[in-house]
Amino acid sequence: MNLKSLSLISLFSLTLAACGSLTRSDTTPWLESRAGTVNENMAGKWTTAGGIGANWGEASFIQDGSRFYGTLGAYNVEGAINREHVYLALSSGKKVYYTARLKRTLDGSYAGQVVEGAIIGQSNGADDGFSLMTLRRVGQ
Repeated sequence: MNLKSLSLISLFSLTLAACGSLTRSDTTPWLESRAGTVNENMAGKWTTAGGIGANWGEASFIQDGSRFYGTLGAYNVEGAINREHVYLALSSGKKVYYTARLKRTLDGSYAGQVVEGAIIGQSNGADDGFSLMTLRRVGQ
């Protein structure tokens, strides 16, 4: 193999590595930087059914200060709360598939945007292809 071919293969490999998947090690610092004042106890059962946006399923969270953890449908969730906003990273295994930024509404639910494969608000153009999510406490 000549030097030119080897250089092209190396460049291609680096490009693929740069396009790699979003992982929890990518989203954990983002969530930590968003965690702040706690105005809501996120622990308990929540649902995305019946609200604006797709039905992502039922959620169950436990809370530790301004951070919360659990499941939402088929995804594992790591979240952060800061005043009227919640931030979510939805993962399976080591891969984070979605991140979300939701804001508390007048009825006590949270509604906002979800992006796939990127940290919401931090990638040029990634937020253009967003989905909507509404998170409502079960039993309200």
